[in-house]
Amino acid sequence: MIYFVLILVIGSGFFFQLMGVIEVRGDSFEIVDCLPMFCLAIVFIFRMTYSVYNLPQIKILLIKIQEYSLSAKSNEEHKIQNSHALFGRNFGYIYTYVILGHNLLYTTATLLTRFMHTQVEKNDTSSDEIISAQIGISYRVNYFVDFDTYYVPIFIHTSLCTLCYIILIVTFDVLYITFVEHCRGLFATVRYRLESALLFENDTYDSIKISTRDKSYSNVTYSIRRHTETLQFINIMNTVYSPPLFVQIGFSILILSVLGYQIITTANINRFLKHAAYMNGLLINIFFENWQGQRIIDSSEKVFASVCNIEWYNMPIAARKLLRLIMMRSLRPMILTAGKFMILSYITFNAVIRTSSSYFMLLRNMT
Repeated sequence: MIYFVLILVIGSGFFFQLMGVIEVRGDSFEIVDCLPMFCLAIVFIFRMTYSVYNLPQIKILLIKIQEYSLSAKSNEEHKIQNSHALFGRNFGYIYTYVILGHNLLYTTATLLTRFMHTQVEKNDTSSDEIISAQIGISYRVNYFVDFDTYYVPIFIHTSLCTLCYIILIVTFDVLYITFVEHCRGLFATVRYRLESALLFENDTYDSIKISTRDKSYSNVTYSIRRHTETLQFINIMNTVYSPPLFVQIGFSILILSVLGYQIITTANINRFLKHAAYMNGLLINIFFENWQGQRIIDSSEKVFASVCNIEWYNMPIAARKLLRLIMMRSLRPMILTAGKFMILSYITFNAVIRTSSSYFMLLRNMT
């Protein structure tokens, strides 16, 4: 039922939007003006389709989270993991409110343009007549009916489609931060177990039967197992999120360039707010995706520092040999990628902004 409703609402919205783009295919300025919302629809449809295809992988990730929450561990490790889960939940609320707030501003500014545009904005060219004819909706459409007569249902349908895009993209991102915070919690618990390897009594909590009862050896073995589980978790995350994020970041460069051009060329305050709300929300989204990748890198790098800081010289030789394994692996930080080409980090976010600025200047000089 959920899939049917989504296909009915979003599919119909994308069809009428595509018809609107085809209607103005001979006008390059109109095509550029249609690009931001049209690209958003393409990104959303790809992300939704790919997520449905990877539902078994997403289920595996959720099962792994549940298994870890039910597994035996110390009270301190339980507190560490809960703190990360709580942060992910609270930040998910904040992120949702911020993105939905931008969508509300975008829709409100769109509606106001219908009632506050002046005759000065209407020129004699056919292109501008087309623009004026569709003032007051979120994106260019063609419903094959008179726009003024059926403006209210057209506005409701387009706004509903836009809201569906935003809600489902936010849903994907909140699930994304849930997975990221789980990984960061696992790295933090591994570091805690390593740093207290000589002090922590592990026999009560470790379910692995080992030949020696030396607690440092037992703690190092436990840490290696947890570290391996974390690496496997991140690899599955890359399978689920890497292609959609690559498509999203690629289209975001184009969208940011066009939005920048629209902002500097519009003289109407409502249109300015509309484009600015879209751009600001998109920048927040791009930063969010790369910030989470940077947090994974930072958390995985700290494991190596924790191994170096423990009193390894007081451990038996068997435990020292095991430490080499986790040291060698933690030298290379874990990463989240976009299409296996871009590493999600602050550097990638900076590259996206610089590339968008370059295309924006090119578009401005061409006009």
